[in-house]
Amino acid sequence: MNDKQNMLPVTQRFVAWLSRPLLLLGLMITIPGFYLELAGDTDLFRAAGRACYGIAAVLIVADAMLQWRRNRWSSRRHGKLMLDLGIAVGCVISLLAPAQSWSTAEWIMRLGLCAAIVLRFAMLILQHMRPSHLVQVIGLAIVMLCSAGAGFYWLEPNVHSYANGVWLAFTTIATVGYGDIVPSTAASKIFAVFIVLLGYAMFSIVTANIAALFVEEEEEELEQELHADIRALSRELHALRQELRQRDELLARLEIYLEQAPVVSAENEDAIRVSKERNVA
Repeated sequence: MNDKQNMLPVTQRFVAWLSRPLLLLGLMITIPGFYLELAGDTDLFRAAGRACYGIAAVLIVADAMLQWRRNRWSSRRHGKLMLDLGIAVGCVISLLAPAQSWSTAEWIMRLGLCAAIVLRFAMLILQHMRPSHLVQVIGLAIVMLCSAGAGFYWLEPNVHSYANGVWLAFTTIATVGYGDIVPSTAASKIFAVFIVLLGYAMFSIVTANIAALFVEEEEEELEQELHADIRALSRELHALRQELRQRDELLARLEIYLEQAPVVSAENEDAIRVSKERNVA
């Protein structure tokens, strides 16, 4: 398992959010549920939207229960679990709400639920993205753009083709606002609001990843220079150690010589004295 993580660390960290498929699927199901109830023309569409809310609530609660069992002693995850349970409660309220025109309070409640869902969805996916995930981030941005184009094509009557839907999604995400195609219905306007919020997050991550690539190149150059300086210092240190070792050997020889020098001089004095006595005799 550790070898596999070392081989593909970037991809595994990027898709780590797939470890909570129940929550991911539940959040995704709430999106068609909201718009089936908002833009549905028949009772069948509204019933399908309510069914989506019910399925999403069950999946989110099931995921929250699993996470509670795994991390019951970890207090830092309790905030996210409370947010998940709040989303599930909102889905149940939307399921049980009467099938009639939404009042102001119900509009506020449903928009708050949508905001919580978008926030939790962003927390679930974007928290695992790193500067080394540029390819994955671009792929996710393309998927988001294509999905947003399909959403506008379904919700906006002024969009007559999927290509126009993608164009409206791009101008909305980029906040360009050319004005050639604009959202005109309540459903498409609400959809545009959340697309803009997600677009800010997505484009900021893409630009941050691109900037990180240039910074990483400069860091690699500085790291290479630092390693070269370290190798040069290592060679100099090795040379100094060799020089000190030679000096120590020389000092040791001098000490031995100085210890033996007085003995040699005494023997010479005795030899000289004996030779003198013989000469006198």
